Amino acid sequence: MMKSKPSQFDQEEIRRRYDSMARSYDATGQLVTAHRHDAMQALDVQPGECILDLACGPAVNFKSILEHLGANGLLVGLDYSSGMLKRAHQRVKRNQWSNVAPLLGDAARLPYADCVFDRVICTYSLNVIPLYRQALDEVLRVLKPGGTLVVLDGKLSNGPARFLNPLMKLMARGPLTDITRPLRDEIAQRFQNVRTTEYDFGYAFLAVAQRVDIGERSQP
Repeated sequence: MMKSKPSQFDQEEIRRRYDSMARSYDATGQLVTAHRHDAMQALDVQPGECILDLACGPAVNFKSILEHLGANGLLVGLDYSSGMLKRAHQRVKRNQWSNVAPLLGDAARLPYADCVFDRVICTYSLNVIPLYRQALDEVLRVLKPGGTLVVLDGKLSNGPARFLNPLMKLMARGPLTDITRPLRDEIAQRFQNVRTTEYDFGYAFLAVAQRVDIGERSQP
């Protein structure tokens, strides 16, 4: 796999920015929650599974995931920002969730064994993670064969609204987001059965993909 080019934003700069954003994220994050319901439906969580919420932030996805996971499942949330993780722990404690583990970590160096997660979700984060290609490699590694990846993120428009692309790129710099990344192409290079849906005049997309082992791919 190709290695990621250096990000236009330094990883420590990103950590500091998201630490500072943690207190207000629940309010400002409402601006990008419109399609999370579709993402959760696509994730299709089943009781007893092991789920990874990659770059989980302050745990805004946890409630929807846990509604379907059941008491015997496990939800792991990983984020690089200690400020975001503090908010996630507060949310877990407030809701008395017992089968959730919010952990501090780097998406490009996941501290998990191979083939341990049934499903991985990443919402509005891959365009922030500096080494996003390595992060996708890591997701491929930790997903079980047949496992599902769901990505919800922003992108540039290829449609009639593309004249707004320069403005959208400028606005994306606020949360240190690079919406020029070819995320859909990178997902398609690693995963199979990729389905995508576009939203907001082409400025957001939902991708649903599977890990299929080489032996399964070669079957007629």
